[in-house]
Amino acid sequence: MYSPVISETDYEFARYYKKYGCSPLIRQRMHVLYLRAKGYRPGACAAIADVHQNSVTRWTKAYIEQGRAGLLAVASYRPVSDLAAYTDKIKADFEREPPRCASEARKRIKELTGLERGMSQVRKFVKHVLKFRYRKFRPLPGGKQPIKELAAQQANFLEQVLNPLLDKAVRGVADVFFVDAAHPVQGFHNGHVWSEKPICVRTSSGRQRMNILGAMHAATHELYSISTTDYIKATTVAELISFLREELPGRQIHLVLDNARYQRCKLVDQAAKKHRVHLVFLPPYSPNLNLIERFWKYLKKKVLAGFHYPTKEDFIDAIDSFIDEVNEGLHENELNELMSLKFQVLDVD
Repeated sequence: MYSPVISETDYEFARYYKKYGCSPLIRQRMHVLYLRAKGYRPGACAAIADVHQNSVTRWTKAYIEQGRAGLLAVASYRPVSDLAAYTDKIKADFEREPPRCASEARKRIKELTGLERGMSQVRKFVKHVLKFRYRKFRPLPGGKQPIKELAAQQANFLEQVLNPLLDKAVRGVADVFFVDAAHPVQGFHNGHVWSEKPICVRTSSGRQRMNILGAMHAATHELYSISTTDYIKATTVAELISFLREELPGRQIHLVLDNARYQRCKLVDQAAKKHRVHLVFLPPYSPNLNLIERFWKYLKKKVLAGFHYPTKEDFIDAIDSFIDEVNEGLHENELNELMSLKFQVLDVD
């Protein structure tokens, strides 16, 4: 039987790490080493440490041959999937034509490799080995302008025009507002909740619409808005410009707008000059640079998704009340996170 000579240093090491080792296996090994240093025989060590006697013999031999390091080495067994040999082949095929669901991925893996695996195994392989995520499609603008040109235009606008304005807004030198219209409809809006059972929501008859022209401050997130059941027109934009000037007399006002025809017209231009308001038009097809677009999605999530309003008046009151809550600061924490002044330009890769 192996009889180790255990140094005083290793004895003290084992005495400490039998309690405070980084894993149960290390603690067991150090406990056995501690007992052997105390003079206990292998059988007694196995009984006290609650391990098999063969383990005591194996660990003792490892200590004699490799010292303390032999007991600290833990070789864990990790099985390797048969699909690992085909990783590059599968990844290249999936990058060329991404599968739309796990069942399609399973079918194509079998066609490529001849190996049939369960759905759970396929999901784990695609997620942890290929490092793929289940993603939504991202829309790219239509039109005739090449995407690379539009991406460069957005990046240049962000750097040369928008960021300097936002810097002024943050420092309080100027008031920068993002302007856009939203058109909520009184009907069913899909949403998600955590629930044991499906949640059913009543739908409203008809398609009553509320039109909102909003201007959201880039720094304070205060929302100025005009609501109507009529169409949003150039006169509505001019009314908003006049309203902002009345609310902020003497201030430097910049409005960031998209290229809607009712905004980019002579009437709006005249109103802006009259009230000394600077209009800044976004590049075409650039809703990603309009901060208020995020707010409209937030409004739909909080007020419309999964809610039923029996009457048109209830529908309008719910939206108006939510806008009042925003201006009273009741959603400040969520909006500060959502409305950060970081913008993502088009990705052409």
